[in-house]
Amino acid sequence: MVDRKGLCDGETMSGIQLQTGDGAGTERRSGDASPGERLDAAPDDQVVARLLDIAEKALKTRLDPQQDLLDVGLGVNRALRIIREFWRATGIELDVNIFYRCRNVAEIADAIRTERAYSDEKRVLLREGDHERPLFCYAGGANCFLEMRELISALPFNGAIHGLAVKAHPFQPHALPTVESEVQDALCAIRRVQKRGPYRLMGYSFGGVIALELARALEAEGEKIEFLAMLDSPLSDHCISTAQWLRLMARVVCRQALAFLALRRRLDRYAVNGKPGCGAGYPKRKGHRLLLRFLSPEKADYPLFNPQWVHGFPPAYTGMGEQIMRMKGLYQPRRYEGKTHFVTSSAGSPIDCPSRDVWAPHLANVEWIETNGTHLSMLVGRNAKALAATIGERLQNSSKSG
Repeated sequence: MVDRKGLCDGETMSGIQLQTGDGAGTERRSGDASPGERLDAAPDDQVVARLLDIAEKALKTRLDPQQDLLDVGLGVNRALRIIREFWRATGIELDVNIFYRCRNVAEIADAIRTERAYSDEKRVLLREGDHERPLFCYAGGANCFLEMRELISALPFNGAIHGLAVKAHPFQPHALPTVESEVQDALCAIRRVQKRGPYRLMGYSFGGVIALELARALEAEGEKIEFLAMLDSPLSDHCISTAQWLRLMARVVCRQALAFLALRRRLDRYAVNGKPGCGAGYPKRKGHRLLLRFLSPEKADYPLFNPQWVHGFPPAYTGMGEQIMRMKGLYQPRRYEGKTHFVTSSAGSPIDCPSRDVWAPHLANVEWIETNGTHLSMLVGRNAKALAATIGERLQNSSKSG
């Protein structure tokens, strides 16, 4: 649960959100599983009615099928709730970014009818603008650009803003997807929009790592990077120093001990006849975070040892989250000489080392920018608006200096 105004109870707005299930690396797509009653063969109006009902419950308001969901307050957690509940009810998985392609329930229902409910499109148009000077962005976690929506909406920038979705790869222990392979896919995608530089790149959480390596690849080809921003990007347990890892583990273990004591008190309060109450039966991660540093990302159950593992999401979304975890585990940073604007959250993340500490040795020409909030809340409300103003100023200055 994220204790933050505007988010729904019981949900998490994290860089990675996953489903606990029967193993890691599932290759299933929409329609391959039937967690609830199937409606994909039902009359169209029944699909619309079910989707409308789920959307109304998530948004806590009455909706018209033609009503723009983003205009009535659809955020990342509510979108994920709609996707999860619709999948449980019908066995149909919606693309996590379908709300950019289909702005209302009627359009989503039409996408389901025409088998466009799940899209593997590389590029997602996040905001219209001048297509001659676009900004390319990577989201954190499982390609969910809605987590950046408030930041993108408030950004004072007149160029078009495109999201780049990480390409999905089925899990194969000896052919794992890497940041380098993703960069090669991204190079093709951005050149369909902008054939030559200067390029503007930005990435949130692990998306910042991909943006960095994309900048490196473009510069190696002789292109100019006008702007590069990394937003609170973490590094994995595998590539931080031993001292940093020990400090992180001490903090993690202390936090877990306090959380366990608090949970025990709640369970004791609600226990009946010596049996635990509502806290019992929660799915558990495998092993302990202490082991993650010593495990290979090639292991089938590697994601289950990650602190971001969360249950209850559909197969394709889960598979992408698992893939990002492996890519993060395989990545080894190299020194980058280009100009980087690195934004750190003032309160940080409870499960990662402070971004500035781990990245300082790897960035030669960096401006460190601290913004209000945690790793998650920096993208929400007033924090998002303040961050948008800061990034917009750097974008404008970068354009002038170019």
